[in-house]
Amino acid sequence: MSIIRSDSLALHVTSADQQTALTDTLALYRRLVRDLMTVAYTHWPQVGVCEGNAVVEVIERLIHPTQKRPQVRYTYFAKRYYKFPSYLRRVAIMDAVGQVRSFVTRFEAWRSGERKHLHAKPPRLTSSTKTVPSLYGSQCAKIKADASHAFIKVRQHNDWVWMGFRLKGTCRFRGKGKAKSPLLTTDGRQWQLSLPEQFDPPKPAKGAPGRVLAVDVGINTAATWAVVDAQGTVHARGFLSRTDKDREYRLMQRIRRQARKQTRHGSRLPPGFCRRDHQRLTHLADNQAHQVSRRLVNLALKHDCQAIAVEDLKGW
Repeated sequence: MSIIRSDSLALHVTSADQQTALTDTLALYRRLVRDLMTVAYTHWPQVGVCEGNAVVEVIERLIHPTQKRPQVRYTYFAKRYYKFPSYLRRVAIMDAVGQVRSFVTRFEAWRSGERKHLHAKPPRLTSSTKTVPSLYGSQCAKIKADASHAFIKVRQHNDWVWMGFRLKGTCRFRGKGKAKSPLLTTDGRQWQLSLPEQFDPPKPAKGAPGRVLAVDVGINTAATWAVVDAQGTVHARGFLSRTDKDREYRLMQRIRRQARKQTRHGSRLPPGFCRRDHQRLTHLADNQAHQVSRRLVNLALKHDCQAIAVEDLKGW
């Protein structure tokens, strides 16, 4: 089973024209996906039986006129999405069909009785999604070997042009696996280019592992770890603590003070009380979870462990 790891590099947007071009490109792509979803769902008996890239041919026969096929069922697409890049159009078709297929699968499961509870509502086909385009290499995006600059095909002044951007960030996986098509993403404030790499992990050795990193998640400490071999010998042990306890304590104290002020006359806490502070606490916990897990993996690699056992330590 292959795994995917991605490097997320920030696009250095230096002008309003670049910002506008990226925004218009993403908005037009999402609009095309929305329109294609209606076509795919309307013709689902013909589209649903196709697998892989075969759905592209079925949809294009309905929307894309050519010299050999001047008449198509839906002429709207050729007028509304004039000169739309062919590779980006095929990405949008795969994206739209995938979302419709997911809805059909969930709806059939709901009809067959697979529900969270008795009165669960049926799933809905949401057309306006936050999908992002996959940029086929050398057709929609060109990236330098050192990942310092990228040229992306964007929509500017009703035309599709190549626009250069400087990339900021560190590559951890680029060049170490099989490169896949990059993705243009945004969080609303900053634009990123995600560079995925496909890896084939080594097959695990048969039999019991020689060494195991046993981990027990604690309350006062983030985790307690020990390296144990098959005979039960402990080769190393230690503790991992959180590095943000002071920040967490200050945030919790601020929430307590605000809660006492809010409820001193018998009032209830309003919805969204101290929302930003609660979000900060959640982000701190997520960040520490990533850091502690990375430290555990580094310890396992350092001590040549073949497996990591967490919490359920009976038998180790």
